Amino acid sequence: MNTTLTLAAAALASAVSALTPYDLPTVLADDFDQLWFTNLVDHFDFQNDRTYQQKYFVNEKYWTDKSGPNFVYICGEGPCSVRDSSMYPFMVGAEHGARLFALEHRFYGESQPFDDWSLNSYRWLSSEQGMADLAYFIATINEDQPDRPTVVIGGSYAGALSAWFRSKYPHAAVSAYSASGVVQPIVDFWRYDMTVW
Repeated sequence: MNTTLTLAAAALASAVSALTPYDLPTVLADDFDQLWFTNLVDHFDFQNDRTYQQKYFVNEKYWTDKSGPNFVYICGEGPCSVRDSSMYPFMVGAEHGARLFALEHRFYGESQPFDDWSLNSYRWLSSEQGMADLAYFIATINEDQPDRPTVVIGGSYAGALSAWFRSKYPHAAVSAYSASGVVQPIVDFWRYDMTVW
């Protein structure tokens, strides 16, 4: 099974590298529905059963075969929306008959676990909880077929999440597309503000 998933991911990566945007289906933001998912506030304290509503978007227009893959775009540190300027991953997914998702990160946009932004509430704002949100979301959308291939996608912080997610939850995603993923952050990066000539 693991070999099959690895081969599928390699075939997908090879196919994607040969595509240009002109070869792909046109995906429109208007084809996505905004929905809400009940997720756990704390995935690691099994005595804590609090939940919150997490915003997501879904497009099933190209998902003609119910065993087809999921392409899950992870929204980063801001409100989640499906923007016309970020369609390429969805176009690749559409080419492969995928069900397309965009999932808002906890504590950003409308996906607020708490009514306040107190310091105590922020203890549940972490990349670990964010990845666990994603794993729980994927498990739920795949309840009818747990081995459905899923590709996770993100850029910048969300790119790091997609790479870390593939490493930490290899059973949940066959592939990760990380654009400019900050996978090795530097705490005191004093060169950030230096002028580049």
